Amino acid sequence: MFIVSRATLLLLLLFSLFSSTAWSEDWIYKLHEGENLTLVKERFLKPEFTAWQLQVYNSIEKDREIPVGTEIRVPIDWMRNQLAGVEVSYVYGSVSIVRRGDEAENEALRGDILKAGDRIKTAERSAASLRFADQSVLLVGESSEVVFDALSSYQGVGMLDTRIRLQRGRVENRIKPFSRPESRYEIHTPAAVTVVRGTDFRVSTDQADGVTRSEVTEGEVQVTAQGASVFVTQGEGTRVVSGEPPAQPRRLLAAPDMAELDLSRVDGGLLLEWPGNSAAVSYRYQLKDSDQVLVAIGISQTPHVEIPLQPAGEYHLLLRGIDELGLEGMEGETRFQLDLQPAVEREPSSAPVAATTQLMPPQFFPHGLRFQWRAVANAWGYRFLFARDAGFSDLLFERLSFDSGFEMGYPGPGRYFVAVEVLAENSVENKRLSNIYVIEIPIR
Repeated sequence: MFIVSRATLLLLLLFSLFSSTAWSEDWIYKLHEGENLTLVKERFLKPEFTAWQLQVYNSIEKDREIPVGTEIRVPIDWMRNQLAGVEVSYVYGSVSIVRRGDEAENEALRGDILKAGDRIKTAERSAASLRFADQSVLLVGESSEVVFDALSSYQGVGMLDTRIRLQRGRVENRIKPFSRPESRYEIHTPAAVTVVRGTDFRVSTDQADGVTRSEVTEGEVQVTAQGASVFVTQGEGTRVVSGEPPAQPRRLLAAPDMAELDLSRVDGGLLLEWPGNSAAVSYRYQLKDSDQVLVAIGISQTPHVEIPLQPAGEYHLLLRGIDELGLEGMEGETRFQLDLQPAVEREPSSAPVAATTQLMPPQFFPHGLRFQWRAVANAWGYRFLFARDAGFSDLLFERLSFDSGFEMGYPGPGRYFVAVEVLAENSVENKRLSNIYVIEIPIR
């Protein structure tokens, strides 16, 4: 009589599996509370494959003692349903794809399919819309990089376990409610994890300050960092500073009043104007055509923006305010019909349109801070503003500068607001600030 050890049986079974079946890649599934390999087999595997085979393939000794969160490798060929990737619905601007195991960046095209391990990158003033098998939508904003760590969308079934890593930039999600209790959708950033089961929400991460922001426009999300979690519901947002727990949710800015939107034709483009919000330091706008394809995006520091002239047709405008913490508010939207009538001849104004500049991210040095901004051709100087509030009514100091930079020592602990005003000929009565930066100096 031969006595065959359990380890020998495992080796023999594993050898037989590799001898009879070939596959090219694995699907990764993370175990949740109350799950084991038997449940994974019943949900996902073809009838001819067993939980025991799955246990052998993953070198697991005891099925009933697998820790929650363990990643289980499942050969694609064993799965009952066919996995579906994420399809690129449209591309705006410069967008590239880096395939799993490759370093080359390839131009992203409509119809491309992204799979687990792939990443997508967008340049400045660029975006991409991605569609999952269940018709959920992921919009990748400008200057962003997204890695798909796990994708488990099924044709005709929907999502199960999808994990996205937002390296930089922002994403907007419209995720359909899940029909299965085991379904999960996560977005990981360097500072936090946002988990949902179907809702509309946005996540951004800023490489400069390490802050993650989550905003919910419908439903609820759970944001976790440093072992602490907060639930963010519709109309709320939270921010997470790297190394800290999430802040308590706060109300988002109300949606702009789109009924008061003023649209006019000017030389070379369209001028969009809306009622301003005193609590907004800037505004994000998105203009889509009748096919819901982006044709213009950006951020404006004032309640108006000029965009390039578009062909005649119906357009969809989305607009939201951004508060002093960088949280983007509820979205106002409207549709309008654009025809190509001649440009409106405006009466001359006694106050010329004032120039504005772009303030660059502040630079931090051991001795202090340095600020730089874009030079303006007709400017004779610049007014550097440093205040305690976004409206610059509580000015700590202001300085006149004749070049495009300013250096200062570190102020005391607190939150500060920085902006630059262009000084040009005949612009005294019509001034416009640059974009505003918020600086937080911690207690040392």
